[in-house]
Amino acid sequence: MAAWVLLLLLFAVLRKIAWDYGRLALMSRADERWTSLFYGDHEPPPEGKNLDEETSVGRESRESLSSHPVAPGVHDRGFCSWVPAIFKIKDDMIAYKCGLDAVQYMTFQRYVLVLVTIITVFSIAVLLPVNFSGTQEGGPDQFGRTTVSNLQSNNPLLWLHTVFSILYLLAIVLFMRHFTTNLQYREEEHVTRTLFIRNMPIGLTDRELIKKHFMEAYPDSVVTDVQFTYNITKLMKLDKKRLAAQQAKIQTQRINERSEKPLTIKPVLCGKFCPARCGVVEVDALEYYTQEEERLTAECEKEKKRSFQEDLGMAFVTFNSDKVAARIVGDYRTFLKGPPAASSVSTQVQSMHWTVDFAPAPDDVNWENLSISGVSWWFRVLIINLILLVFLFFLTTPAIILNTLDQWNYKKLFDGLHSPLISQTLPTLLLWTFTAVLPVLVYRTSLLEGHWTKSGFNHSVMRKTFVFLLFMTLILPSLGLTSLKAFVEFALTPEGQQTKWACIFLPDNGAFFVNYVITSGFIGTSLELIRFPELILYAWWLLLTRTEAEKHAVRQEIVYDFQFGTQYAWMMCIFTITTVYSITCPLIVPFGLTYMILKHLVDRYNIYYAYNPSRISPDIHNSAVNYVIAAAVLLQCSLLFFSIIRLGDDTQPRKLGTLDAHTIVTALVLVMTLALIIAKTCFGVFSGLTAHKYHQFTDTDDEAGSTGSSPTAFFNPPFDIGDLPFVSALLMDPASVSPTTPPKSAPPMKDGNHKTYGATEPPEKEELDLRLADGS
Repeated sequence: MAAWVLLLLLFAVLRKIAWDYGRLALMSRADERWTSLFYGDHEPPPEGKNLDEETSVGRESRESLSSHPVAPGVHDRGFCSWVPAIFKIKDDMIAYKCGLDAVQYMTFQRYVLVLVTIITVFSIAVLLPVNFSGTQEGGPDQFGRTTVSNLQSNNPLLWLHTVFSILYLLAIVLFMRHFTTNLQYREEEHVTRTLFIRNMPIGLTDRELIKKHFMEAYPDSVVTDVQFTYNITKLMKLDKKRLAAQQAKIQTQRINERSEKPLTIKPVLCGKFCPARCGVVEVDALEYYTQEEERLTAECEKEKKRSFQEDLGMAFVTFNSDKVAARIVGDYRTFLKGPPAASSVSTQVQSMHWTVDFAPAPDDVNWENLSISGVSWWFRVLIINLILLVFLFFLTTPAIILNTLDQWNYKKLFDGLHSPLISQTLPTLLLWTFTAVLPVLVYRTSLLEGHWTKSGFNHSVMRKTFVFLLFMTLILPSLGLTSLKAFVEFALTPEGQQTKWACIFLPDNGAFFVNYVITSGFIGTSLELIRFPELILYAWWLLLTRTEAEKHAVRQEIVYDFQFGTQYAWMMCIFTITTVYSITCPLIVPFGLTYMILKHLVDRYNIYYAYNPSRISPDIHNSAVNYVIAAAVLLQCSLLFFSIIRLGDDTQPRKLGTLDAHTIVTALVLVMTLALIIAKTCFGVFSGLTAHKYHQFTDTDDEAGSTGSSPTAFFNPPFDIGDLPFVSALLMDPASVSPTTPPKSAPPMKDGNHKTYGATEPPEKEELDLRLADGS
C-alpha cells in the first residue's frame, strides 16, 4: 500500500512539473506548447505572441465543434486534479476521440467488474466462513484456515463449493450473453464495399482491365475505384526522416526568432556532447536542416518512382454496393462448389487464382508490411515463433529466476533489516516484475512478424500473451512446476507425477496467488499510470538529439497507440486467477475486485489522455468473451482436481482417492460445459454468444441508418469511410492523369483540405486534437 501511494505521488509530481505528461494524446503535433516530461523545459512564448490565441483552424471551425465533448481538466494543473478528471470522462467523449472499440473495451471491463463484485460477495459472505469452520489446518492465525483444505473430506458443507462453482459458471455465461447482445450496433466505419484481392499477376497495374473483368463477370457491379499496392517499406523510412528534418527546420526558425544567436549544430551522433577538441565543426542549424530536407525529399521522390516499378500483386477494388461486394466474396469463398464468374480477360488477370476478402479500413493497414507476403511471411512467422517457443520452453516462469536467486542465498542481504515484510513480499514482487518483462518479448517478436493490419497484430499479441501468462502465473505454479520443460517431464514421466501430486493445492499455495493479485492491483496499475518504459525510452531519444530543434520530433513519437491486445491479456489473466481460486481460496476475490476497479480507472485515464486511438478487430472482443468462459471452465477443472486429490483417502493424500459424489457432480458439469463449448465452436450452436453481430447486408442497407442513444451512436462521421482511398498517404495524388497510370506524387496543399506529401494523419484529426488541447 505504501509503495502504491508513493507511485501515485510520483505521478502527481511528474504531472505537476511537466503537466503535458499524462495528457500527451491531447496535444496536437502542430502545437507549440510541448513541454519536457522531465523537470521543466518550460520555454516562454515569443514576445508579443499568445499561444492560447485563435489558431489557424479559424473561429468558424472552432464554433462548429462546440457541441462535441471536451476533455475535462485540460487546463487544470492542480496537484491532484487528474483524479476527478478520471470520473468526468464519459463514454461519448471516449467514443468521439478514441472510437467505438475503446467504448466497447471499457464496457467489457464494467461487465467483468460487476461479475467479480458478485463473486466477491458470495465468496466472502458464504464460502469464507464455511472454510474457517474447519479444523484441518492448525491455529486460527494460519492462512490455511481460510482455504477449502481446512474442511474434512466428509464435511457436508463441501456441497456449497460445488453448488457455487455451478452458479458462478451460469453467472459468467449470462453476463457475457448480456454483454454481447447489448453491443449489436451497425458498424459505422464499414468498408465492406471494398475488396482486398491477392495473388494477382506481378506487373498487372491496369485499372481498366480490372474494371472490365468485373463488369463482364458481374454485370450488375460498378467498380468505383481500383488501387494497386507497391513496395513502400524503404519509402516510409525515408519519409519519416524527411519529416523529422522538416520539423527540425521549422523549430530552428522559431528558436532563431527568439534568440539573438543563431542555433548551431555538430552534425554527428550525440553532437551536443562532443567537446571542442573532438574536431567536429559546428555549422548553422537552419542551413543544415534545410539541406537535409532537400536531400531526403529528393531521395523520397527517387524511391517513390522505384516503388511504382515494384507492385506486390495485390489490389483494393471498391464497388458501388455492399451487396455486390458480399456476393463476389461468397463466390471465391465457395470455390469448391464451382469456379467464380469469369470474363473475357480472366486468363490475362488470372482471376481463378485470386484470393478475395473484405478489405480492412485504410487506417488499419500496415502499408510497409504488405511487401512481406506469401511464403516469406509464413516462414518468418514460423521461425520467430519457433525461437520464442524454444526460449519459453526452458524459461516459462519467473520461478526459475527465483530459484537461481535462492541458490545465491539473496535473502542474506535483508537479514540485517529483520523485516518479515520484505522477505515475504520480495519474491512476489520479483515474480510480478518478471511477468511484466517477459510478455514484452512476445510483443516485440510479434512486431517482427510483419502483420498486414494493426488489428491483426493486436489480436496475435493478445492470444500469445494470454496463453503465455496463463501458463506462467496460474497453471505451472499451481502444479508446482517452473517451466514447460518441467511440465512435459511431469506429464510424461511416472516418477515426476508421483513427486508432484503432493505439491498441488497446498494450503499456502493460495497465499502466493493472493500476494500476486495484490501486487498486480496496486503496484501494477500505478506503474501503468506512470509508464516507466516509455519515460526511459523518451529519455534515451532525448539524449540522442543534437539540438533543441530535434526534440519536437521526439515528442511526437512518444505518443503510442493503446495496446488493446496486451491489456486484454493482462486483465483476463488476473480475472482467471481470481475466478479459479475464488472457491478454494476466497480471500483472493476482494483483491481481484480491487485490481479490476483500479485497472478500469487507469485504463480510462490512459485511453483518453495518454494514448492514440488504436483500431482492433472484432475478433479481439470475441476472444475476450471466450477467455472469460475459459476462466469458468478452469474453475471447474480446479475444483475437480481438488476433489480427486485432496478429498480422497486422508491417510494417503498423494494418491488418487475414491470418487465421491462431489467429484462426480463436478466432473459431469465440466463435461457438459466442454461439450457445449465444442458444439458452439465446431458446429455453430449458440452462435448468438459471439462478441459482435455485425450488420447483415440487405437491399435497404443504403437507406437504413443507425438508431439509438447509446454512446456508439455519437461517433457518426460525416462521410463513409469506405469512400476513403485505399492507398498509402505517401502515394496519394488527387490529380492523376488517367486511371491506367500510377498516381503521381501530390504537391503540398495549403488549404487544409487535402493531405500533404507524406502526411500520415488527416488534417481534420490534427485540428480536432488542437481544439481539444485548447479546451474549446
